[in-house]
Amino acid sequence: MDNIGKWLWILGLALGLVWGLATAFGMALPDVLGSVIVLAAFLGGILHLSKGDRTAYFIATAALWAVAFTPWVMFGLEAYVAPIFQGAATAALAGAAGVLVMTIYEWVKP
Repeated sequence: MDNIGKWLWILGLALGLVWGLATAFGMALPDVLGSVIVLAAFLGGILHLSKGDRTAYFIATAALWAVAFTPWVMFGLEAYVAPIFQGAATAALAGAAGVLVMTIYEWVKP
């Protein structure tokens, strides 16, 4: 089951990067792809990421989120860099939500 979770997480991240790259170059992808990204990364978070060092993952996700929403305007790269980081941040945040669900489950289980 852990292997499935790992591949779901990788799929969610890869699709997030593809979506960000397509957005950076002005291509519109179907909205259902966003749901697939979030679902795959969320399930990957539950099945795989929750087994490792959770604190390190939460810190890395927060750092990626901060970088994704940095005002890239000052560097003149907002049209290209920001969407790619935002696609990766979408998958990372969905994975973090899955890890959080497992953390809360472990707190309340008998």
